[in-house]
Amino acid sequence: MTAKRKPIKVIVFDLGGVVVHGSYLEFINHYCKECLTSAGMEKILALERDVNLGNLSESEFYRALRNVFGIHLTPKEMHKIIVKKSRKDKRLLKLIKRLGKKRVAMFTNSIGDMALEVMRVQKIPFRKLFRRVFLSTRMHKVKPDIRAYREILGQLKVKPQEAVMVDDREVNIAGAKKIGMNAILYKNSSQFRRNLKKFDILGLGPGIQKTVIPTGDLP
Repeated sequence: MTAKRKPIKVIVFDLGGVVVHGSYLEFINHYCKECLTSAGMEKILALERDVNLGNLSESEFYRALRNVFGIHLTPKEMHKIIVKKSRKDKRLLKLIKRLGKKRVAMFTNSIGDMALEVMRVQKIPFRKLFRRVFLSTRMHKVKPDIRAYREILGQLKVKPQEAVMVDDREVNIAGAKKIGMNAILYKNSSQFRRNLKKFDILGLGPGIQKTVIPTGDLP
């Protein structure tokens, strides 16, 4: 007999590639072709991990990109390009608003506090939309480390089975599933909405029928 699925209490969204598109990955694809080679991928992943953990500052990370990959831009120029290229997923943000602040959180691997700046520039009212925003640099833990997921679940006071991780990277989805979290690999807002219907969202009943949610739950 199949065990009954626990109602979902919180949905945890990634930032880059989910709530916001373009940004850092678009920068790497355009300015650092060497980062996409087998040898380059190993180097960039190591640097990303260090800056996401807070072991490197944002400026130190950009200087490392210049030294290791020969990107001919200053740290200030790199920062400006990444922030400028970001664009918010308006359809997803409307859905997040309908879900209500108590049901949503954010956990992102961030380059310093850039995640907060990107949301400010994009005029995303994250303090109104999200119950909590977790930055890897402040936690000193990164996705897909299972300790990171356990910490945010502890802060949110929910069990793994009561949470859904939404991320655009398969490795981060796999990390969440290792500790028993539900997960959705994000491609676009329409696909996410279809995938979300299979869950029983606490207080909404099965799925999100036509995303009709009482206005009293709006943040």
